[in-house]
Amino acid sequence: MIDLSIVIVNYNVEHFLELCLHSVYNALDGISAEVWVVDNHSSDGSVEMVKTKFPQAFLIANQQNTGFSVANNQAIRKSSGRYVLLLNPDTVVPEHGLKDTIRFMDAHPEAGGLGIRMIDGAGQFLPESKRGLPTPWVSFCKAFGLGSLLPASRMFGQYYLNYLAEDQVHEVDILSGACMLMRKSALEKSGLLDEQFFMYGEDVDLSYRLQLAGYKNFYYPESTIIHFKGESTKRGSISFVMHFYKAMLMFSRKHFSNSALFSLFIYFGIAFRAFLALFQRFIRFFGGFISDFILSYLGMIFIKDWWEINFKGLPGMYPDYFIQMLVPVYLLVWLGGTRIIGRYSERYGHTSIIWGIAVGTLVISGITNFFDDYRFSKGLILIGAVWTYLVATIRYVMGRWIFQRSASLQLPRRKRIMVIGSQNDFNAATTLFQHAEDQMVFAGWVGSTLLPGKTQQLGLYPDIPKLIRTLAIDELMFGLGGVVHAEAIRLMETYRQFQVRYSFLVPGSRFVVSSSEKHNRGTVLQTESIPKILLPYNRRQKRMVDLVGCAMMLFLWPFVVIKGGSFPDFMHNLIDVVKGRKTWIGLANNYLHSYGLKDAVIRMGDLASRDAGKEVVEALDRMYVEEFHPIQEWWNLIKNLPVTGKRQP
Repeated sequence: MIDLSIVIVNYNVEHFLELCLHSVYNALDGISAEVWVVDNHSSDGSVEMVKTKFPQAFLIANQQNTGFSVANNQAIRKSSGRYVLLLNPDTVVPEHGLKDTIRFMDAHPEAGGLGIRMIDGAGQFLPESKRGLPTPWVSFCKAFGLGSLLPASRMFGQYYLNYLAEDQVHEVDILSGACMLMRKSALEKSGLLDEQFFMYGEDVDLSYRLQLAGYKNFYYPESTIIHFKGESTKRGSISFVMHFYKAMLMFSRKHFSNSALFSLFIYFGIAFRAFLALFQRFIRFFGGFISDFILSYLGMIFIKDWWEINFKGLPGMYPDYFIQMLVPVYLLVWLGGTRIIGRYSERYGHTSIIWGIAVGTLVISGITNFFDDYRFSKGLILIGAVWTYLVATIRYVMGRWIFQRSASLQLPRRKRIMVIGSQNDFNAATTLFQHAEDQMVFAGWVGSTLLPGKTQQLGLYPDIPKLIRTLAIDELMFGLGGVVHAEAIRLMETYRQFQVRYSFLVPGSRFVVSSSEKHNRGTVLQTESIPKILLPYNRRQKRMVDLVGCAMMLFLWPFVVIKGGSFPDFMHNLIDVVKGRKTWIGLANNYLHSYGLKDAVIRMGDLASRDAGKEVVEALDRMYVEEFHPIQEWWNLIKNLPVTGKRQP
């Protein structure tokens, strides 16, 4: 029997999976082990990547998405290791981590499961590394946020066990399925993952059943892994709230109580957390706009009175509707302009404020020339524009200082990257991204030793803080040909206070993987020539076309139905586009799905003639990707209105 069987379930995260497997095989030196990759019918090239780059791995390629529990059980049943490690594909394992955990398990025969300390892509500790048993009381505290209010309380903070030291070994109840090491003999007694859990909760249920089988679970902080997503990835979404708390309810009913009163409390908790998620999303998207609007409006009342007295000498000369109706319209134009330009152009931050208010002022001045009854002093409009600019700028700077500890205006510049690794890593990174010189600049590289004669070496690891400040570095890119995973993890935690992004480049890979935000799934930077449609400016324009198109389609749906479309299918497509799950126009074969391009309602195949062959449709896909233009997007949408009322297979 071998020592370790590693099981990784993958679904459309080729970029994460490649990085994960690279770290796993580096950590298996001296361990008799097998690696199982179970792919749940990915469409992004994951299966081909595993076959090509990691042929030593055992691959199970499912023809449908069987879910997390079923996929893990497939591999566990075929595994032959003394220990089984369930590992998420969006993790990075240090070189010594697996040896250390096996050594601990060998020294503690009472241990049925082991969880490792986890950090996210920004180097921040993930509290789900150690969790308590979600009894009805703990579930209630979690659902209603009592644990967040009093995290260190033994009474209210039992879900994340925050009162237990992060850097000490502890016996815990629940292990995270992102990295869950279990004794095979314990699994044979407790049973495998419960396949009834739809999403979340499988690890909770299995951890508890290990305890019921007579074993203990341990939290082990002497090894640290990176888990890019973390449990909090989508906690701001309604979908996460529903699935997560329903899983808690299912667990409680299975093991503790089927009380109707408890179920009612949990459903109230679900509703409460859903409301909080919606409120947080509203504040995130509209909080700045609302605060700018209110402060600017109050200031305009004072400015109007001051203008009447000091320049016109006629207090009350402006009618009431000037403040009640026109000023709000002015502010909507000014502040709306800053949002539109900032969201759908290459101008961000302070520059979008300047351009938005300047364009808004021209629009207001131009339109008021056509309406004599609503034409007021151009000087007052200009003063209002300056005041709105000051309010928006001050709020923007204060927001950056409070949330990012930076009070700069963030003028447009290229992203500055410093490579951590070797000269070869630096050369590989600059070569791969030579087409993106207008978006980023490589400042140089830092290594573990100073090598005379090496070009653009900026210093050693201890110099990193000074270099970040001096060169205003935005991102540290770990070249994994010259720096080991354990060292990269250590450096991430050491320099996390600088709030730079971290990214990883595997030797020979076409991806750079990065994720420095807990609530984001993680991003992937394509190191090949970027198709025109994937350029940030064009992606924002495409999204704007989608949203404006949705507003337009609300008036055109009768024509869609008359032309043979289905109203229910039309509304389903409309909702998908509004939510960003789909786009109106797109590829017949979406080979860019893993880079963020959404599947389409109207595909290139719909634009071709009925007798068009596969080669013609593929040619349309290629031309669309390289010749994207928003005007053509509009034209294709208008020409193919009937298709918007049909569901694509």
